[in-house]
Amino acid sequence: MTMEKNRIGIDIGGTSIKAGVIAPNGHMLAHRETATPLNPHQGMDQIKGLIGEWLSNSETTIGVAAPGPMDLAHGTFLDPPNLKGWHGYCFVDQFEKKIGKACLFENDANAAAVGEYFAGAGKDAQSMAYITISTGIGAGIVLNGQLLTGAQFSAGEVGNMIISGEGPTQEGLNTGSWESLASGTAIKKRIQELYHSDGGAQELLMRVNKGEIEAIELFQEWIGYLAAGIANLIHVVNPAVIVLGGGVMQGKDVILPALVPAVKERVYASLADSIDIRPALLSTKAGVVGASYLPHVKRL
Repeated sequence: MTMEKNRIGIDIGGTSIKAGVIAPNGHMLAHRETATPLNPHQGMDQIKGLIGEWLSNSETTIGVAAPGPMDLAHGTFLDPPNLKGWHGYCFVDQFEKKIGKACLFENDANAAAVGEYFAGAGKDAQSMAYITISTGIGAGIVLNGQLLTGAQFSAGEVGNMIISGEGPTQEGLNTGSWESLASGTAIKKRIQELYHSDGGAQELLMRVNKGEIEAIELFQEWIGYLAAGIANLIHVVNPAVIVLGGGVMQGKDVILPALVPAVKERVYASLADSIDIRPALLSTKAGVVGASYLPHVKRL
């Protein structure tokens, strides 16, 4: 990649809009953040306020990460649940009119995957699958430096992958879907049922560390679901590295020692020794960093 000017990356979330300017050597020169408004036109004004002074020395195309679902072919938000006021907003068209630079719009999980691949936990890997385990479960897959997006831009929508014939029902998802069984939301529901608490994954891990039998059983069940989904992804894509991010992975020191052997048990024996599962490194900046690389990444 030949990059002489600074790159700008923007990450739009349900609660905040983040922006960063990254030098050609990959160093983040500045990072800014503002609350996400309900009105997208106001949001566009805020984006211009965040990046305005960076524009003169930046590349001609700016990458923007945002939650789906979105129509990437037309640069439009569809109906992302965390951005209800933005439904149907023609983001790319409005961005290019307001900012005066081209815009490359991408799903936030894919952008985070690009960030981890080029500047984070996967930067030494030929291929990588990034999985975010948070409110939901999503993935981004990078193969030989190219982002796998799919025919309808739906590659990586692994949360709806069925891993069990039974499971809780969740609107818009299959019964027994990975997200309904292994996401942070799924853990939170189980903790509420068992302990009448909203502590979620962090409470589960705290109770596991205390040696509470019921919590350990729930943890082992959850690890089994998580491992099943990762094993499925390995059998389909066979990435050199799996990178795990999202809020749940704050407990990586407890999760990974249990998860890695559980994944190895669920893949072909010939694959077990090559399993490489790593925690994400870029944390909350993955979306911004990845977005800044998007104009230079080919899609499959």
